Amino acid sequence: MIGYSELRLNRPALREAARPMRHAVAAFLSAVGYPEGAKTDDILTAVGEALANAVEHAYDGAPCGNVEVLAHLESDRTLLVDVFDRGRFIERDERPGRGFGLRIVSAIAETVSLRTDGGTHVRMAFAGPEP
Repeated sequence: MIGYSELRLNRPALREAARPMRHAVAAFLSAVGYPEGAKTDDILTAVGEALANAVEHAYDGAPCGNVEVLAHLESDRTLLVDVFDRGRFIERDERPGRGFGLRIVSAIAETVSLRTDGGTHVRMAFAGPEP
């Protein structure tokens, strides 16, 4: 990686938008030096879960808005990935086989923050690629 690297995506929060956004994050990880493998797969799983939550729940019952992804490396090579929407965060009752998205994200990322004011903003931090 040379210099500062950043990925910004902004797409309608439709189910069919999640996969290409995840593929764009995969290309970004490759460009900044993450080798293919388990760590990259884990990051993409966490990002995919956050995207799935946004496209499935953010605008439920409301006109479709956008979902955004921002990924960049900090100076200490920590990877930050933000997924956010302008919809509403809904606390859901437990349903069998459902509701694991944020738990999966939390199990994979080193740190996760969740803000729900003015939409939902999930920030995930991951150890950067080896120099």
